Amino acid sequence: MARKKKQEALSVNRFIHEILVNQLSIPSRQIVNDTTFVDYTGSKRPDLLISEFEYDPTTKNEKQFIENLVAYAEVKDDCAVGDTDWKDAINQGFSKAPKLKLPYFVVTNCKVTIFYNAKTGNEIKLNGNPVREFQTIDILRLIKNRLTKDPTLENILTNVDSLSVISEAVFNKKLWELAKIYRNINFDNNVQKIDFTIGIISLEYFEEREKQQKGKLDKTKIYWSGCAESTAEETVAKLSKYISRLEQEQFGEFSNLMEKVRVIITGTKEKKALINEEFVQQIYDVVDSMKPLHGTGFDLFGAVYEMFADTKEKKEFGEYFTRRHYTHIFAKILLKNESYFNKNAKFTILDPACGTGGFLTEGFKVLRNVYLSTNTLTREAQKFLENDCFWGIDVKSENISRTKLNMFLVGDGHTHMKAFNALSEWKFEPNQKWRYIMTNPPVGAGTIKAETSVLTSNRTEIAFLYKVIKLLEDGGKACILLPDGVLENPSFKKLREDLFEKCILEAIISLPKFAFAPYTKEKMYAVFLTKKNEKLTKKQKNPIWMYIIDNDGLANSDKRFPTKLRNNRNGWMHDEISGWVSTEGEEMTGLLEEHWLQFDDEKTNGTEWINEKGETVKLRKGGFVSISKITDAKTYCCLLPEYYLRPFTPHFITPDQLQQEIKIIENEMKKLA
Repeated sequence: MARKKKQEALSVNRFIHEILVNQLSIPSRQIVNDTTFVDYTGSKRPDLLISEFEYDPTTKNEKQFIENLVAYAEVKDDCAVGDTDWKDAINQGFSKAPKLKLPYFVVTNCKVTIFYNAKTGNEIKLNGNPVREFQTIDILRLIKNRLTKDPTLENILTNVDSLSVISEAVFNKKLWELAKIYRNINFDNNVQKIDFTIGIISLEYFEEREKQQKGKLDKTKIYWSGCAESTAEETVAKLSKYISRLEQEQFGEFSNLMEKVRVIITGTKEKKALINEEFVQQIYDVVDSMKPLHGTGFDLFGAVYEMFADTKEKKEFGEYFTRRHYTHIFAKILLKNESYFNKNAKFTILDPACGTGGFLTEGFKVLRNVYLSTNTLTREAQKFLENDCFWGIDVKSENISRTKLNMFLVGDGHTHMKAFNALSEWKFEPNQKWRYIMTNPPVGAGTIKAETSVLTSNRTEIAFLYKVIKLLEDGGKACILLPDGVLENPSFKKLREDLFEKCILEAIISLPKFAFAPYTKEKMYAVFLTKKNEKLTKKQKNPIWMYIIDNDGLANSDKRFPTKLRNNRNGWMHDEISGWVSTEGEEMTGLLEEHWLQFDDEKTNGTEWINEKGETVKLRKGGFVSISKITDAKTYCCLLPEYYLRPFTPHFITPDQLQQEIKIIENEMKKLA
């Protein structure tokens, strides 16, 4: 018995540090393991407690710690769901949770985790999906808040921001489990590892999708779930047969990806399998525990790529990869006017340089969430999202394959994705127009001239800018990411003046210098515009809203690790674009969305915040800039937010002061010699 207890303690410690702290970023001092709180649970010790406050046994702050709990869990090592030990843990949960004033409790064996309603005893679901993994502290807080308001609640509905947090936190934990198995496998390179991971995860999803479409599975056919409780040898054989069936039936368009999985697990006549049967079984078990994947709303390819690609590959990949927290917020802002599904006002969305489909997948998630929240996600609305709304173009066929799969996994909408160069050829209807366009086009010198008479340029981003304007319907809106040169280079002044005739520039958002590092270090801006009718040639008169994002939740350096710093209500201190959950458990929008087209800090001479070094900074962040100010002869029609919000005044020194500075430097150099 003592040996079992010792083993269980080791498992709990490993679970806390590897999962809760390292993977879910819960501060270790806010987690207490196997400690007696006599005033609350008597001599019975809760296995694991998580609070808003750090626990300090020296100051005896147990009242503060307990009264601010967000989670309580019973941890049972080496037991199965539903066995005697598991049932005993449930009974303990029923007994201790009310004493700890928590409306729910958790039972885990460090592999499977189940959340239970402390009043009904039933399993808790998030957006209709059973919670089978531990969650971030945001989601624990959300669960506590919702069940405190309604103790019998068992299905918690969240908005699209929280949905992404839930799915990505759990998914990344599963990728971490796969990474441990991969240490034993000699992949040729990271690209092979990435393709294999995406492929085998997709196999599980295809079954979910088929079941959702048909309501049940055909018992005469082989499925992903048919590999469960098989020997390792049987699992490999069944997966191979399952891939063959998918290729012959409705998922044949993804056969290239599935074939990569088959070759790696079964080998060929000339080459043996790369992964042995035992490791295939382990990988299957991890992927199988990811269920359900359908409807969770994460970007599969982006998450896998971030986990397994090295810095060199990320730099090479940068031309067609946009960080997903940017694509999400920009898609959400661009589509703000689509507040419900209107069958009489359908529209189309295009990304003419879609890469792996980041903007399109986020657009799908945003619209589906809006339709859900307004009770307008009808069968017709679902078909509209799946078949008619989304269009994508990319010059690389492998990117289109990834985009199709990404769209398919997020809920479909992959029908109108084609591989061609949007600047030099056309495979859609000749005069087709779109209501919305969102894109992060390639940057740099190209071979195709921009379609404009105001200047001659082969810059790819300029060619795409004019292509976007051409493809928009009158009144259509676009978000396009552009480098600083387009907005400030004096030689492009006529281009900017031309934009005032063709469009209404609504907003220009400055992104942090390292926004897309290590993919690229180009200083980028998000430009939001509305196309005018060609007959309306009067130049824009209304001011442009400009905003500077100083912090996006990641360190402002090449490394780009999450800062995770919060204020006293749990809001992000260094993240202006992500949504969050307050200490009261309420879902909050990010600062950029909250400030959109209305924030102006001119009268307060700026906005204060605390930087990563703990220093207080006060600078202007946003406001409206008049067209007369922009078109002033001295400005070259500059469109950089920094130029107007944070003008730089150079400090000049006299020749004598310069000489003095030189002498100081010389003296310092002599000391070093």
